[in-house]
Amino acid sequence: MRVLGTVFLATALIELCAPASASPALPANGEAKLAAFQVCRPLAVIEMGAAGSESATECHGIVKNRDGQNLLDNLAIHCLENSSTRPDEHTYSGTCVQTDGDGDKLFVTYEGSKTGHFKWIGGTGKYKNVAGSGNLRVVVAPAGASDLFAYTLDFDGAFTNKPK
Repeated sequence: MRVLGTVFLATALIELCAPASASPALPANGEAKLAAFQVCRPLAVIEMGAAGSESATECHGIVKNRDGQNLLDNLAIHCLENSSTRPDEHTYSGTCVQTDGDGDKLFVTYEGSKTGHFKWIGGTGKYKNVAGSGNLRVVVAPAGASDLFAYTLDFDGAFTNKPK
């Protein structure tokens, strides 16, 4: 009886640790409202005095569907971002890989200032043929440690997922 209980316990633990379900298949087209919550660290900064600065940053986080749907929800995100700060403006551009629970990757590029635009430019697995674009908004979190900062990218966009 004790062996049987141990087998049931091991099976229950495996079930608890396994992903709840595979990521849903991506429809042929659709829209999504997403939020990418990210923590970032500067990789390099070039200070240019009154002329401003240039910087490269690496960010990690999670993407959540703002409408509570399973579509494009709970993806890990990893981004590299370039920023230019001048006396009259701040601009950024970045490239990201969003990875779902199945290991499929969705590739994203973005650029802007406080608001901007993004593009879905393909991926692997179910995202191989994704193309789309939309608007984004940046919400900066309160300052934390000097070597880390956090922000949220809100993405609102439309996509197609058709073989080319």
